[in-house]
Amino acid sequence: MKIAIVGGGPRGLSILERIVEWSREEQVIQITMFDPCGPGGKVWRTDQPMSLLMNSVAAHVTLFTDETLSTNGPVAKGPNLYEWAQGEAVEFIKRQQLENRMILLEECEKLGPNDHCSRVFYGLYQKWFYEYIQTRMTDQTSVKLFKDTVRAVKKQDEKFLVYTKAVEITVDTVILALGHQENQLIGHEQALAAYASEHRLFYCPPKNAADAYLEAITEDTPVLIRGLGLVFYDYLTLLMSDRGGTFKEENGELVYLPSGKEPKIIAGSGRGIPYHARGANQKGYGIEYQPRFLKEKSLNKFKRKGRFSAEQFFELLKKEMEFAYYSALLKANYPHVNQTRFSEEFIRTRGTVATLKKYGIAQKDFWDWSVIQHPDQTTNEPESFQAFIIDYLTWDFEQAKKGTIAGPFAAALDSLKDLRDEVRFMLDQELFSNDETKRWLWDWFAPLNAFLSIGPSLEQTAELKALIKAGIVTLVGPKLEIMTDAGRFIGFSKSNPTEKYKTHFLIEARLPRTANQFSLNPLIQQLLNDGIASLHELTLTTGEVYKTGALLVKRTTNQLQSKEGEPIPGLFCYGIPTEGIHWLTAATSRPGTDPWNLREADVIASTIFTAFLTKKI
Repeated sequence: MKIAIVGGGPRGLSILERIVEWSREEQVIQITMFDPCGPGGKVWRTDQPMSLLMNSVAAHVTLFTDETLSTNGPVAKGPNLYEWAQGEAVEFIKRQQLENRMILLEECEKLGPNDHCSRVFYGLYQKWFYEYIQTRMTDQTSVKLFKDTVRAVKKQDEKFLVYTKAVEITVDTVILALGHQENQLIGHEQALAAYASEHRLFYCPPKNAADAYLEAITEDTPVLIRGLGLVFYDYLTLLMSDRGGTFKEENGELVYLPSGKEPKIIAGSGRGIPYHARGANQKGYGIEYQPRFLKEKSLNKFKRKGRFSAEQFFELLKKEMEFAYYSALLKANYPHVNQTRFSEEFIRTRGTVATLKKYGIAQKDFWDWSVIQHPDQTTNEPESFQAFIIDYLTWDFEQAKKGTIAGPFAAALDSLKDLRDEVRFMLDQELFSNDETKRWLWDWFAPLNAFLSIGPSLEQTAELKALIKAGIVTLVGPKLEIMTDAGRFIGFSKSNPTEKYKTHFLIEARLPRTANQFSLNPLIQQLLNDGIASLHELTLTTGEVYKTGALLVKRTTNQLQSKEGEPIPGLFCYGIPTEGIHWLTAATSRPGTDPWNLREADVIASTIFTAFLTKKI
């Protein structure tokens, strides 16, 4: 059997590992991988700045399965990223031809289980993993890697022709494990890019910050940045620390010492508030928040009904977060309260105000969803927003520092990461109506979840506060608007429209969204044009067709579906191109938690070998 894997990042490597572990029989397996950057792919390549960090802590990152794998595939345990740093990493790094070898060896020595390592370091873990997989192969299994871009996959009878500019191979099975794709600009972005071209302005569309050309941005130049998520922090690093600026602690607070080479940053977003800092990790191997309102028994009950209100589901999810919050709060601030009785009553009453008052919880400690979603509502005067945001970041830092178990607020936000499979279950079982899926999941919950639980490290939050206090960064407030006039970009907050900022430079600080209909990847374009692939759509009650942007795959196996809606035997796609039919596909795999990405890879491998053995029989 001949298999092609397109994409050499974490998902491509995971499917390679699963295929190798499934191929213990005597059949000959020839695997060909394609990625222009080699193992690790573009995002984790080793020639990017060392200053760009992973978002997950080292002990919460793995490429190996373990005893929690629920898909019944073969388990093959191995070191997580932190364990690798403590073991095999040093010898592996010494063998590599790397300019920053000594820095990486130092990182090995200093890296703690709850530290954020460089993306380069994770990229090396993936390169090592690729070599390690080969030691697990039988004599009948082989892998060959081409540092090349696949431009087309065409069907020929029951086989597939895979084309790059230099290579053409015939295989039985193709698995697409693609990452984020750059898209054709449309709408407002297209208009801004055209205006920039016409007036010789600098416009940086959505992309990985490591790929952005920033040399044209000179010192003291005002730069408008739209987006306050993880990519925003990447740009701050590249434009501040990487230009010689330094942070130091003075009187217990971080202070920024400029190099004089920095631009002036004006930043904002729709919500106007930077993503919450990640809580200091206190969760060891396999430790997760255990649901009380969305237990497996309840989910199966919803499944038997065949439909369940998305509004009710997310109300229950909110209660899970509140339960995590109050459980930690009682231990920290109300030790006299009987935790068991409170928990039982909270679950029975779904956390009514009467229950909170009964147990003596002060109103100032009540969880307030309106403030959680829009923290800026506590400030009324637009001109006071900078003072508000400094106080807010101070508070956010202090809450996150208390930790993901002991800290009430951090525990609540971190519980969202442990409740992802409950959300996926509802989506995979199609228990929401199409209208609800769009309104509650994609329009409301997905951005709120990112704001609450996919934020920067504690250190990055402290650094942002220092940059604001130094006058290097200005946050404009909620509802950022971008306009053009007189050969300039103009940015302002709708909450304070009289304060306008004019600049020649505009950066879209976010990754391209999954919108395969606009993808610039020639392979995606070819598959859609030839009808081999199709797009996932939701037909709403109004008759409107909502394109999620995902490639249409069979939910249970990730087989691509043709223009006619038929699953194509032997052609699979999983991960980021399916975001829209699946949810949160870019998350890393955490040891001891039956990670979703590894389950998906295992199911694909199982499907491939089951079909192969059936043909053989």
